[in-house]
Amino acid sequence: MPRRTTFRWMALSAALVGNSAVLFALARPITDYVATLAGKDGRKVHGTATVTPTKDGAGTEVSVTLADDTPGATRPWHIHTGSCEKGGGVVGGGRAYAPIVISDKGQGAGKATLAVALADTTTYYV
Repeated sequence: MPRRTTFRWMALSAALVGNSAVLFALARPITDYVATLAGKDGRKVHGTATVTPTKDGAGTEVSVTLADDTPGATRPWHIHTGSCEKGGGVVGGGRAYAPIVISDKGQGAGKATLAVALADTTTYYV
């Protein structure tokens, strides 16, 4: 059964921006991790993030979906080590993450396959 939690987008300007951050901590090895994304400061954008190990266990697959966002917007995203308050480096290299393009209905989705497994002793944020 996937674990669930709530993430909060940490907007860096008046509008939700691509460098928004979501914090999650992993207390045990990832088998399947699902998080609910929630807008901050009254923003209605919401979605989900799913993190699963690759079949060989050496990497990580990440999926993000967004809804009720600004139609036509492009949202760059990454998983970083650290936290919203103490940012860290991008996990798996920036080229692994294609920007999320928001449809005319306010929805978007992104996927990344990382060549690294996420450590169960590290804190991450999106």
